[in-house]
Amino acid sequence: MPADHKEEAMNRLSTLIEAHPRATDIHITEGGPVFLREQGALYRMEPIPELLPELEAGLTAEKKTIWEQGGTIDGSFSTGGVRCRLHLYRSAGRKAAALRLLPALDHLPPDRDEPWMVRLSACRSGLILITGPAGSGKSTALARFVQILAERPCHIITIEDPPEYEFSSGRALIHQREVGADTASFALGVREALREDPDVLIIGEMRDAETMAAALTAAETGHLVLATLHDGSAAGAVGRLVHAFPADRESEVRSLLASVLRAAAAQKLCRTGGRTFLLREILTNTPAVAHLIREGKDEQLLSYMEMGQPPMRTMKQALRQILAEETLSPEEAEQLRQAAEA
Repeated sequence: MPADHKEEAMNRLSTLIEAHPRATDIHITEGGPVFLREQGALYRMEPIPELLPELEAGLTAEKKTIWEQGGTIDGSFSTGGVRCRLHLYRSAGRKAAALRLLPALDHLPPDRDEPWMVRLSACRSGLILITGPAGSGKSTALARFVQILAERPCHIITIEDPPEYEFSSGRALIHQREVGADTASFALGVREALREDPDVLIIGEMRDAETMAAALTAAETGHLVLATLHDGSAAGAVGRLVHAFPADRESEVRSLLASVLRAAAAQKLCRTGGRTFLLREILTNTPAVAHLIREGKDEQLLSYMEMGQPPMRTMKQALRQILAEETLSPEEAEQLRQAAEA
C-alpha cells in the first residue's frame, strides 16, 4: 500500500475520533463499514478501507507471526493525541478490529472516590484489587492510582498486556513492561520486577495462580501491589483469588491474603440519559474483615460491608448514593437501577 494511503487512513481515523469526542469504541471489518459506539449506542459510519492493513503494519514481528497463523492480537497505539487499545481478530474469514478509545491522562473522568484512592496510595506495602467485567473502567482506575502515586518519589513498574496509557517519569521513576515484548508472562514479569528495585507494582491482570502467588509474595515483602481481576464483586474477588490455588494451599493463601490485602473494589459503568456513571463497591481490610478471610467466611463479607464505615459500601449502597446525589428523571433512575443489576 502506498505510504500516502496509509497516512490518509490514520488521518481519517483521527478525524473520526475528533468528530466524536464521546465515542468509546470503534469497530472495523474487512470489506465493511466502520461502526462507532457513542453513549452506549452503535452508529454506522463510512468505511476506511486502508485502515486494517495499516493496523497490521504496526505489529511487531512476533505478533505478525501469531496473526498470520490465525491468532488474535492485542496491542495499543496513539493517533491524533488519543490512546487506542487494539484487538485484532477474524470473523467468518474476514479480518476485524475493535478499538477502545482511552481518555487522555490529563482528561480522565472525575472520580468521586479520589480521596479514598489518595489514602490507599499512601500505603507502602500490601495488595489493592480492582475487579469488574470488561469495559468497567479498571484500567482507568489503575491509571488514576499511578497518577497519584507518581506525585511521590518512588519506582513504579507496570506489567501490562498491552500497555494502555503511556506514563512519563517525573518525581517517580516509571517503567512500563509489556507481556510478550518485554517479559514472557505476567507471573514472570512480577518475579523479574522484584529484582528491579520497585516500590510499586501495577499488574494489568491476574489470570492464573502463578501470577497471583507472585503478587502476594511481592505484597508480603514490602511492595505496594495493585492488580485487576475479572469478578463481579469485591467479596467475590477474595474467593476467586483463594480458589485459584489447590485446595491444600487454601489455609496458607487465606492467611497471607488476610495479612496483605488493603482493599478490594468492584466496579461497573452504567449509562442512562446520555450520561455514564461509575458504581464502585469497596471492601476495606479491617481486623474483622481479615478474620473472615482467614476463617473462610467469605459469605459474611457482604453483610460486613453493608454495616461498615465509609468508604466501605456494597454495589446497592453505591447505587443509592448516586440516585441521592444526581438529578435524574424517574425513567433515567429506573434505567440506572436495571443497568446496575444486570
